[in-house]
Amino acid sequence: MLVFRGNCGIWRAKTKAVFKDPNMVSSVLFAIDIRSRLEPNLPDRFIGNAVITACASARVKDLEQRPFSFCVEVNKGVPSVFNGNFYVSAWWKFPFHELDFGYGRSVHGGPIVSGMDEFVLLLSNSVERGGINVWLVLEKEFIDRFIVHVYYVI
Repeated sequence: MLVFRGNCGIWRAKTKAVFKDPNMVSSVLFAIDIRSRLEPNLPDRFIGNAVITACASARVKDLEQRPFSFCVEVNKGVPSVFNGNFYVSAWWKFPFHELDFGYGRSVHGGPIVSGMDEFVLLLSNSVERGGINVWLVLEKEFIDRFIVHVYYVI
């Protein structure tokens, strides 16, 4: 449930910061680790293509006006179609920080992100175990409003 709340908080803050038309649809797409969902399960150390994407969509006015629990429920129901505008990618469970190519553990690891207009990437913090780094790509004009809405959500 904590994952959904985190995704929802970021999605809701981004929607409030960017969208002006309350009838538009805001979507969020995020990565799902399927290693433990396959039979037989893939090992924890597997880093190959064991990721699928999931998506949730809602009208802007619903995300802005309805209780936070609405956003969490929408995210839990992740529809399989994406009409696209925002990506939240939760990669912190992937053990990139444990990779060792013969020179010791990596300082950083994660997916390659290019061509994305708006993107949030959640990665494990390799320095402080258990921490999460949040990388945000958002158009400059929306950053200040996004920050205000993040603090409001928290």
